[in-house]
Amino acid sequence: MKKIIYWIQNARAYALPQSVLPALVAVFMAVGNENFSIGLSIVAVFGVMLAHLSVNLFDDYFDYQFKSEEVREQTAAEGQRARIAKSPYLTSGEVTPRQLFVVASLFGLAALLLGCVVFVKRGLVPLYIALAAGFLGFFYSGKPIRFCYHGLGELVTGLIFGPLLMTGVHYAACGSLNAGVWVASVAVGLWVVNILFTHSIMETNTDRKVGKKTLAEVLKTRPLQLVASAIFNFSPYIILLIAILLGHLHFVFAAIFLVLPRSIALFYLLYQFCYHPEREFQRKWWYGPIEHWDLICENHLEWFAIRWFLARNILQAASLIFIICSFIK
Repeated sequence: MKKIIYWIQNARAYALPQSVLPALVAVFMAVGNENFSIGLSIVAVFGVMLAHLSVNLFDDYFDYQFKSEEVREQTAAEGQRARIAKSPYLTSGEVTPRQLFVVASLFGLAALLLGCVVFVKRGLVPLYIALAAGFLGFFYSGKPIRFCYHGLGELVTGLIFGPLLMTGVHYAACGSLNAGVWVASVAVGLWVVNILFTHSIMETNTDRKVGKKTLAEVLKTRPLQLVASAIFNFSPYIILLIAILLGHLHFVFAAIFLVLPRSIALFYLLYQFCYHPEREFQRKWWYGPIEHWDLICENHLEWFAIRWFLARNILQAASLIFIICSFIK
């Protein structure tokens, strides 16, 4: 059990809400359908969790093969504004690349087995969706495609955790799809992209050193980066409003606009980072939770955490509102 917990922690379990919450949104939007199955819903959600952990471990493995983590650590040691390396368990020699590859494969195999249960009960549709998501997830940093090294990492991740994940889980839960879940999945996918894009704006120099070509690097200039940030922050609200007006979503889903102040705050903070990076900002209670804040301050990473956690909290708050509204409608 200790080994399992150890590997779950190495797989960045703290990032699981980014997949679990969209999966739960898809499940609760399926409640009420005559073919709804709580058992298949649980299987699908656990499959998503295992697949997420597997992809994270494979990402560490492929990054290490590319030596990007060594460069990231060196960059941090030079005093540049870089985040702490994401896989110290590997760069320290505590775990060998072979062991990492085996464990990542086992997580992926477990997710595949759960997917087979859904396939037997629901047919080919969820299988096709799972295969597409698995392909994109593996080649996010895996050779020969390496999406995250060609400016496509953020968009691919948004596609996986938004439309593919949510439609797959929804179909597993009730055996059908509707316009409402498609719209919700697009909005969620854009907010997932927003998390990664916020990260890449703040780590452009480090990503360039490790050879990753993020979307922020592709756009290059600060004005274009801010335009993209505005799209990822605000277009979900527009999409959801149109869906409500057209009747694809119940009017109670307008409660999602309660999250809008956080999106405005994040865009403002990113604007300040682009043009006035030396400015410091106080954490506001309505930004949402920021875990280990004292440790963050001790390591002088407030500038990073306040923006990244705000982007994450937008997704989490929106997902919780989706779930509550699914009960009310």
